[in-house]
Amino acid sequence: MIDGKAVIHISVKGKIQLKDESEAKTLSHFAGDWSLGPSTSYMLLFERKQLGTPVETSEASFLGKVLFAGVIEEGSLLEFLNFLGENNRSGVLVVVSDGVKKSVFFKEGQIRYATSTDPDDRLGNVLFRYGMVEKDKLTEALNDRSRRLGEKLVQMGVLGISDLYRAIKAQVEEIVYSTFLFTTGSFYFYELATTASLPSHLHLATRNVLMEGVRRMDEMSYFRKKLPGAEVVPEVLKDATIENLTAQESGILAFIDGRCNLEELSRKSHLGIFDTTRIVFHLMQGGIVRLKSTHSMANEASGGDENIDKLLTAYNQVFQLISAKAEGFTPKLQRDLEMFLHKLDGELAVLFSGVVVRPDLTIDQA
Repeated sequence: MIDGKAVIHISVKGKIQLKDESEAKTLSHFAGDWSLGPSTSYMLLFERKQLGTPVETSEASFLGKVLFAGVIEEGSLLEFLNFLGENNRSGVLVVVSDGVKKSVFFKEGQIRYATSTDPDDRLGNVLFRYGMVEKDKLTEALNDRSRRLGEKLVQMGVLGISDLYRAIKAQVEEIVYSTFLFTTGSFYFYELATTASLPSHLHLATRNVLMEGVRRMDEMSYFRKKLPGAEVVPEVLKDATIENLTAQESGILAFIDGRCNLEELSRKSHLGIFDTTRIVFHLMQGGIVRLKSTHSMANEASGGDENIDKLLTAYNQVFQLISAKAEGFTPKLQRDLEMFLHKLDGELAVLFSGVVVRPDLTIDQA
């Protein structure tokens, strides 16, 4: 996959030349014969004449001719995915954005499989995020290259067949959901050359996946107002009235101990980060749970109030000196510090919430 940095010049005589010869190494990975596919005045598409090299991935064997190609704009992939589902299309949608390639396999309008070059989308990482396998067992299985990861974990007794199916389903869904966030890049829809050996037996209704993905996007942006990241730590209120909870809410509540963050809770509950965030948010709305306070988190991290005061005093002394030296630049530095604190997320956003930067660049926990 090319990251988009290589620039090719085509002369009026049709000769092709690299603008920067240092990019030749990048293109050398694509050595072979290519034919010009469907193109426009602003985008050229080349297709490999034959696979030929052992470097080619097994995915390439499923790709036929290009049927559609386009540039990604906000919302365009959602519309195209819906088109594929509504028209019962079969093929492989390849999406490329910011150096990442994701492929979604369709059979008669249903999503059957998905792949990704993003390490976060690998099956092992999905299994770990859902708490279905511990790091040591995952490492052991990954070290055995004689079998596919899922098969090895089943053989080891770590996973059952139903667990593996659930994990692959979650992996495919998360890959598809993640493409909704792409606002730049390009996409290509290939004819499906063969369905004889698709590596998955999933049959996911495209409409349902799209609706769930859009719902998650909308709800997560709402949840993030109170739960800014997976690193935040919830704790149970001492005087909370706990009643009429669902099974999932009771399950999450049992793991909330004032030490586990959302990511750790999602592994312990096997629910994944979205459902864990949703449930903790509802528990907060019900007055049962709150985020651990800035003071208590900082107190535990530093070893006590005395250490916090010492750190704050040292920080303020340093920035008072900077302010004195900066003279006329102090207002800009103050704005930059405020902007930096405003952009923090996760646990840091909680720790620095309510912090005010004074004109002399010292900070005050308002």
